[in-house]
Amino acid sequence: MKCKAVLGVLALIGTLVLSATAAQAGDGGRPSALTSFFACYSINGRDTGQVVDLEVPDQSPIASADRSNVRIGGGALACAIVKLFVRQPVAGRVLAEPDPQQVGGFDAIKCYSVTGPGGTSLPGPSGPPYNAEDAFFGDLGTTDPPPDPPTPNAPLGATAGTLGTELGIQVSQLKYICGPATFGR
Repeated sequence: MKCKAVLGVLALIGTLVLSATAAQAGDGGRPSALTSFFACYSINGRDTGQVVDLEVPDQSPIASADRSNVRIGGGALACAIVKLFVRQPVAGRVLAEPDPQQVGGFDAIKCYSVTGPGGTSLPGPSGPPYNAEDAFFGDLGTTDPPPDPPTPNAPLGATAGTLGTELGIQVSQLKYICGPATFGR
């Protein structure tokens, strides 16, 4: 179970790095600094069938090395940007905001498990399943066919960098709160 959670967090980090890299493509693919907190829910995403190469930015203190032929499996976490309020005995609640002017900026995220009062689990939103657009169900521009049959949700004739849609994602429990961090040795 812990292995699945760790893999989910790694998938989240990879997704954030890939999306930041795409957004910063004009700047040599350097990821942007994070300044938000994320609430991460477990989901039942389908296997993407994508194989990618990971290139670690020079400034990453926690990624060990570039990796080739990394298989991206099914989505495990869905994270939304949230505001966190720290409870104060006198002032009530105070907004917890990371300082975006921190020297060097934040270069990673750190996730913490969460529970409700008395250690209870925190359910996700109720209602019908969600549909999600992302690059993994689109076309990342790979030249090799995926090891599994293509997903039925993949767009036909997609071009590199387009988004595709995964249908019917169930959101279950709130599992993690993730926020900006700086790692070093």
